[in-house]
Amino acid sequence: MSEPADIIAALRNCNRLLISVHKNPDGDALGSQLALMLALEKSNKTVVAQNIDPVPEIYRFLPASSRIKTGSTVEGRYDAILVLDADPPRTGLFDGNYPADTRINIDHHITNPAEWPLTWLAPSASATGEMVYELIQRLGIPMDREIALCLYTAIFTDTGSFRYSNTTPKSMRIAADLIEAGADPWLVTENVYESFAYRRIKLLGNVLAGVERTEDGRIAWVVVTEELFRRFGASSEDTENFINFVRSTKGVEVAILFRQTAALQYKISLRSKGRVDLSGLAQSLGGGGHKNAAGSTVDGTLDEVKERVIGAVNNAVEAQLGSASLDGRRS
Repeated sequence: MSEPADIIAALRNCNRLLISVHKNPDGDALGSQLALMLALEKSNKTVVAQNIDPVPEIYRFLPASSRIKTGSTVEGRYDAILVLDADPPRTGLFDGNYPADTRINIDHHITNPAEWPLTWLAPSASATGEMVYELIQRLGIPMDREIALCLYTAIFTDTGSFRYSNTTPKSMRIAADLIEAGADPWLVTENVYESFAYRRIKLLGNVLAGVERTEDGRIAWVVVTEELFRRFGASSEDTENFINFVRSTKGVEVAILFRQTAALQYKISLRSKGRVDLSGLAQSLGGGGHKNAAGSTVDGTLDEVKERVIGAVNNAVEAQLGSASLDGRRS
């Protein structure tokens, strides 16, 4: 495990850099990636940003987002690769073949196995964007409006607009600093939460109409199938934050979203209200994440996947909270 000083020392000796993040990138991943790219370019580094999946529509307002390359083929050699907001295999890019000798991993997910020697993990950080902010500060790179906007978006989205339990005094102080540097809170809010495409609203209505829950009401879930995507002309990026509607249901401790990714495969998203730790549960399902937000990919028919995942979640809820009677009281 490394410290920021180790990362800084490595970066000072590198001139050509590749930055990547996880599949289906979210606001924290993209905001961190773009902020670090822009900051390192201020230090006269040559930086390429590449992800396997494209930038979702709601994040295309971010400065320089159009410069992020998309695709699974990485061209050329680099002095260093930086993987942000995920352990390296989750980028889907490298398959064990890395076009650089120096490899740096910066992440705040507690489930990251820290396989690279230059791995800086900070599970207490509200977002990877918080870590990138610290790195930029230590590098002595001046904060400008574009970098501030990217970092504010990273922290804002990963704290659920400062509503989630991972919001800390430190994250709020950093956000204030970023606003002073030129980040526009309304610009971020408008694009992330107030500018949904019509297809997304139609998809959301149909998905929520199918919400189900366990008898005790502590687990609830929704399913998004390929057929629904086709019906409304929607895609996976249109399901961003769907799970939070399910989690907001009174009495629900854990929300689950089953999103079909192949005929016999589903992407599982898990959200907790804070009383159930999801990190170990996600690992048992072959995934990873935080205490309150985690996910995995599970193969099988929908019935098989639901039985396995809901069963595992129910076991975790009972193990951590005890069993409950149907009126919601613990027993």
